[in-house]
Formats: sequence, structure tokens, C-alpha cells
Amino acid sequence: MERSILIHFDNATGEVRVEAKGFEGLSCLSATQPFEEALGVVEGDRTYKDEAQTQQLRTTNSNQTRLRQ
Repeated sequence: MERSILIHFDNATGEVRVEAKGFEGLSCLSATQPFEEALGVVEGDRTYKDEAQTQQLRTTNSNQTRLRQ
């Protein structure tokens, strides 16, 4: 699958959105970060697609399991 970074500009609101396509899990973060920084996108405004959220939950559950052992 081809990977791409899409940058969306909303002329009406001035909102800028950076979207990653074709990345697995959270690997999109390192790909989008330079664009987000250059465009002033705030990390707290980030939303995750289902595939990234699934990996994030697995990582969190894995870390919690390690902490309990």
C-alpha cells in the first residue's frame, strides 16, 4: 500500500489538518510531525484513525501487563 501525507486547509475557518494514509499503527506520527510543526498544528488537536487507536490500546495494555509483573 502506498503511504502519503495529506494536508487539508479549510479556507473558511483557517483550520489546517495533516492526515497520514497507508501507515501502520502509530508509525504515522514520525511522518506527520515535521509537517505539523511547520504548520503550527497543536498536538492536543490530534485525532487518531481506528488503526492507530488499535495499536495504541495494545501498547497501553502491554505496558500495564509489564508493570504488574
